[in-house]
Amino acid sequence: MKVEQDESGAVGTRFLQERVAVALPWIVTAIAAIAATVFAAAFPLFATDTAARYAPMAEAFAAGNWAEAFHPRFCVGLSVLSGIVCFATGLDGYAACSAVSTLAWALGAPCLFAIASSVFDRRTAWFAFILYLICPQTVLWGLKGFRESFKLLGFLLMALALLRHASHPRQSIFAACAGVALLLLFKCDAILPGAVFSFAYAVLDRFRRRTWILAAVAFAALQPACALVWKWTGVWLPAPHYVAIFGLS
Repeated sequence: MKVEQDESGAVGTRFLQERVAVALPWIVTAIAAIAATVFAAAFPLFATDTAARYAPMAEAFAAGNWAEAFHPRFCVGLSVLSGIVCFATGLDGYAACSAVSTLAWALGAPCLFAIASSVFDRRTAWFAFILYLICPQTVLWGLKGFRESFKLLGFLLMALALLRHASHPRQSIFAACAGVALLLLFKCDAILPGAVFSFAYAVLDRFRRRTWILAAVAFAALQPACALVWKWTGVWLPAPHYVAIFGLS
């Protein structure tokens, strides 16, 4: 009886240790995100792009002024997310952009941890995780409310999807869809990398069911940008520079 109790206690301890090991990167990420958001609110870092473009568009979205909330050069993702934060919290557009971009930056940390864990050992994964959180460039993207935070998160999710394709199929397709959607909804210049990734994923998947799920998500994510370009130019393309490339202007 005592042996059975010792074994069950060891199993319980091992299970708890495994749960803590899984949750710890997320706990550290949450602390970092809260600390960065508080810092941004207390000591706002001025960025011309955010102050002149993204913040007014977020405030326009919160006010229901759709004509000024969107522009085909900047996609729709940041306007929608920051506009929702503006409307729900009463924050100004700059603070809302900083908040959502900081969140995207923070979410990249556990993604990088998962990628490094798949390729290297856990110690190396923690090293990469900490380096990401203290990297000045990526932190500033978040604090200044830039769209690059979402672009980086999209690339990390796509890399994770490729690495986990065989071992964690459900996690893989979720990461792939989220990564492609982030790229297409936030950065017009990420369309080509998103297409290359989607093709690589399709090759790994041998063009089976998950390939078509990813294709459907990518197609849906492109439509808001196409609608904006069509409204401004009369051409159904996902970015305005493609109008000039294809000689349709």
